Amino acid sequence: MSGIIGTFNIKESATALFYGLHALQHRGQEGAGIMVSNGTELSGMKNFGIAQKVFDEQALSTLSGIHGIGHVHYPTKERRIIQNIQPFLFKHSLYDFSVCHHGEIVNSNQLRLYLEESGTIFQSDSDSELFAHLVNHHRKDSVSDSIKEALNYVDGGFAFLYLTSDALYAIRDRHGLATLSLGKLDGGYVMASETCAIDILGGEVIRDIQPGEILKISHDGVISSHYAMDTEEKISAMEFIYYSRPDSDIAGINVHNARKETGKTLARESHVEADIVVGIPDSSLSAAYGYAEETGVPFEMGLIKNRYVGRTFIM
Repeated sequence: MSGIIGTFNIKESATALFYGLHALQHRGQEGAGIMVSNGTELSGMKNFGIAQKVFDEQALSTLSGIHGIGHVHYPTKERRIIQNIQPFLFKHSLYDFSVCHHGEIVNSNQLRLYLEESGTIFQSDSDSELFAHLVNHHRKDSVSDSIKEALNYVDGGFAFLYLTSDALYAIRDRHGLATLSLGKLDGGYVMASETCAIDILGGEVIRDIQPGEILKISHDGVISSHYAMDTEEKISAMEFIYYSRPDSDIAGINVHNARKETGKTLARESHVEADIVVGIPDSSLSAAYGYAEETGVPFEMGLIKNRYVGRTFIM
């Protein structure tokens, strides 16, 4: 799960990232982080809690930059330690960079052993740190080539954002399991796990990052390349069923409409005699609308969720 967002050439980038993270808050609430670049150096802030708790107006004012990446954290295999909150910042003699991701590298244990045997020391349990070390270990003449080389060793479903002082890279796994969309905003660009984060900023959604694609955005423009040609889009069904906000679009399909269709299909395949249809807040409300619409059984509110407790399943 988790949610990521990146911006390039956007004034007050930290503020834009904050509002984008707020739109993606449903994807994780254990921690939040923002990393920005002013064109020459990187700086950031991260902590436990939701974005609104981690970043107030004063905190955002200290993060001066025109490019950046942000992350809301939902832990899978990681321990609850501050070292696992993203984005990560790495200092290197050639250039500094920052990384964040959502999804999972399934062969991470093998890759950790491989890197540790080569002298790498890890500070966290995160796949983002693993990926960063892997890119550095397989350094080529360009950042894009280094990323491509590292991805040859990686398997899983993931989307990464990789930020340098003057460029932003977006990477999506070869299976297209993890979602990542590109949009235009005020003469710059924004990328996010869900289109709702682009919409809330007033951006225009352009397209999804393609499976196996590496998209580089710099002042030279947008350059697309692929690290894998044997690709096939197999978007995680859980994005449509559960993870995503209903106002997001995935592969050009609105999530609310997709969930309505599942409700209609359920009504045709497994119709039962009933007086009312009740959705379980919030993910199944759209499906319940579809079920009610197909059967003519009235939709009613039967369960009310407290709107001030965040994601109840996470808690």
